[in-house]
Amino acid sequence: MNTSAIATIPEYVVDQPREEESLCIAVNGTSISYKKSGSGPPLVFYHGWIGDEDTFGFCHKAFARHYTVYRPAWPGYGASGPLTHLSIEDLVDLGRRFIRELGHERVSLFGNCLGGNTAMEFARLHPEMIERLVLIEVYDFLPWYLHLILVPGLNAFLYRMLLRSMAGFHFLNSFLPLQVAGGSNGMRYTEEGFRRTPVRTAIAFMTAIYRFAKKRRDFYHAHYHSEIPTIYVEGGRSFGPVKAFREVVEGYFANLRIVSIPESLHNPVMERPDLFIERVLPLVVPPPMR
Repeated sequence: MNTSAIATIPEYVVDQPREEESLCIAVNGTSISYKKSGSGPPLVFYHGWIGDEDTFGFCHKAFARHYTVYRPAWPGYGASGPLTHLSIEDLVDLGRRFIRELGHERVSLFGNCLGGNTAMEFARLHPEMIERLVLIEVYDFLPWYLHLILVPGLNAFLYRMLLRSMAGFHFLNSFLPLQVAGGSNGMRYTEEGFRRTPVRTAIAFMTAIYRFAKKRRDFYHAHYHSEIPTIYVEGGRSFGPVKAFREVVEGYFANLRIVSIPESLHNPVMERPDLFIERVLPLVVPPPMR
């Protein structure tokens, strides 16, 4: 690993995001918080399990030179309001309405982690609305090692013990690493994310993925097919369920480009935003502006 590269992340990446708006919009009765920056064709970023409006924060300025970048927070996350019943179908419908409310018919859609699972279902149901799909370290649905936090009466306790406590988090991170050594943002983002995300919200999102997987996993493996131009971004040391997705992704998308960022582990958007920008942005910049 070239650790010197980690210390030379471009200034526009590591600075606190500037020239952005923090906004809120009512979508089907739910208050959705989002951040907006830049100008040009619309780009919508879906965060993952412990994300919020700032998950794409270290990358947005580079993409905002070419796109109008929208970074919404799912219900229960960030400054967004709660959703009474959370399912992947609900999130897809919310995402569709969000785009329509902003006045757009077609967008480039980025999905990180579990947000990528939602983006895939969005693309399956509404392919006419997707200009390009960028998926980042997506799970083959629910990770087996998180099944215990779905057990009623035990889930909240385990979440707090394993993921919210300092000792539990560092123990888990010792064999499921979530950061790059040498000065990345990954550890801080992940550790703070588990503490910031409400327990009920985190469990509801994971339960939604679990229920969706029971209905759709076999269908996806047998029948999912998309012609949408798609980029899949993989890190350098992913978890088992992410590796399992990597093995099937080429069968899902007919127009697929794989981008590897082995210098990161699981979350290149936060761990190595410099390399995410360097390797992904040239592939998605609208042709007239290249």
